Amino acid sequence: MHPAPPSVSVVVSTYDESRWSHLVACVESLREQSTPAAQVIVVVDHNDALLARAREAFPGVEVIANDHPRGLAGARNAGIAVSSADVIAFIDDDARAERDWLEQLRGCFAAADTVGAGGALIPDWEAERPSWVPPEFYWVFGCSYTGLPEEEAPVRNPIGANMAARAGILREVGGFREGGDADSPRELRARGMVRAAGNVPDDTELAIRVKQRFADGVWLYQPRARVLHSVPAARASIGYFVRRSFEEGVGKASLGRAVGTGASLSTERGYVARVLPRGVWREFGKLLHGDGAAGLRILTIVVGTGLAACGYVRAVVR
Repeated sequence: MHPAPPSVSVVVSTYDESRWSHLVACVESLREQSTPAAQVIVVVDHNDALLARAREAFPGVEVIANDHPRGLAGARNAGIAVSSADVIAFIDDDARAERDWLEQLRGCFAAADTVGAGGALIPDWEAERPSWVPPEFYWVFGCSYTGLPEEEAPVRNPIGANMAARAGILREVGGFREGGDADSPRELRARGMVRAAGNVPDDTELAIRVKQRFADGVWLYQPRARVLHSVPAARASIGYFVRRSFEEGVGKASLGRAVGTGASLSTERGYVARVLPRGVWREFGKLLHGDGAAGLRILTIVVGTGLAACGYVRAVVR
């Protein structure tokens, strides 16, 4: 007899009324899932006006205030605290789930050793897609990038805007990391909501911490579990790209202090050694065939890698 499939709660974190139309679209996409969620939990991050508006607009949805410290990690932990399902999934308020998103994610938990899973984030450009950005750098915009598996496969960590984990494991490890690094007291809005001080990527840190606690556990990436992730025109800019690339390096240095350098860079080494060189050669071939923007994409790969390295070295030295 096959075990019953796990129940799934979905946590949506939100903080700003200017994103209201995105939040409405996100909740509607969750209501239309082929596999209904046991709960949809909207966590409002320290915004009383938005909390009241959401409670009125979303009947049947559990809308709660974040009673943890302000920020994405705290909001997610508030959602974990009220979830009653076997598995807890997370999606950003500016993302829309495809109809079989939960079905695909839930299928990853058929194996007993699966501790968590994540899916693909497809960029939904609000303006024209910038021709100078290669797909290897879509992570800058919080989206899936070239180098991730093309079929279901184990990964070090999923992307937090499209991920799920067993509820018991999340509670056992204490949820997402709140607070921050005393050496870097800034609050950054790299992905919309305030990140932990020091720009520690809370989704990556959680996944590594879970793996360190449960050595036989597996995080899976299921590219068929898709959400569309909005990319505002303001983010599809050179200034944003420069800032995020640099901050990524800072974040990896902070992550290394939290979980160890080996774990914090295990995926990035292969990305730099194999994925980026293939991207350069691909774009070089396109350049030879008359694609003038390919030269810009090569430059973007080089500059983005350099900025991340500079951010990492600067943070380590400090």
